[in-house]
Amino acid sequence: MRRALVPVAEAVLPFVVVGILWEAFALLGPFPPKLFPGVETIFSTFVRLVGNGILLVHASSTLLRLILAFLLATLIGVGLGIIIGRYRWAEDFFLPLVSIGNPIPGLAYAPLFVLWFGLGNLPAILLVAFAAAFPIVLNTWTGVKAVKEIWIRAAQAMGAEDRQLFWKVVLPGALPYILTGLRLGLARAWRVLVAVEMLTSVRLGLGWLIFGAREFLNTDVMMAGIAVIGLIGFLLEKLVFQKLEELTLVRWGMMEA
Repeated sequence: MRRALVPVAEAVLPFVVVGILWEAFALLGPFPPKLFPGVETIFSTFVRLVGNGILLVHASSTLLRLILAFLLATLIGVGLGIIIGRYRWAEDFFLPLVSIGNPIPGLAYAPLFVLWFGLGNLPAILLVAFAAAFPIVLNTWTGVKAVKEIWIRAAQAMGAEDRQLFWKVVLPGALPYILTGLRLGLARAWRVLVAVEMLTSVRLGLGWLIFGAREFLNTDVMMAGIAVIGLIGFLLEKLVFQKLEELTLVRWGMMEA
């Protein structure tokens, strides 16, 4: 029983501490409750929005856009990163372009995407995928370049063909960097998506909910939407990235559990 409770307590403790500090600031801080609601108000609003289905509808719409955009960014980012890392001509051509585009905030492209693709889901998905692809490309390229030359030569000495060399040596060696790039790309996708949902005039989404609540000073609704974003991100980390690491890096002995 103790072994089972200790990990749970360790996972819950940071949230309890933050909740206590938040509640203390809400009671003693300079902001009125309308602008800085307490934990109980936020929690009751969260339960109410979940109960009447409003939060679930907005969250599912945002999550669908996120999944489509992130899958597109992953295909483009990982593919292009591997090509840049494997071929010198591709590195000379694409890497300067990616290096210039990476520091530019994704929202800076929003007016162009709205002009090109109009309003609605299409520009939101394409813009999020475009912005999220940059860190994926750079980290994938770094991972491919970081594969030790001695591993490649050893595989070639044992008769490995190009296809075997890629699947057995290059891709496993670059995978830690690729997973880091995917995490960074997902974080950037969230930041861009929440804002672009308002700019592209979609009718449903957490971004639309948060920005709409701001107009009426419904801070508790805004915090409930933000909490859902954090919860979804936490679940994606635990159920997707952590499981993928356990099935690959940990299993291969490249990373400790």
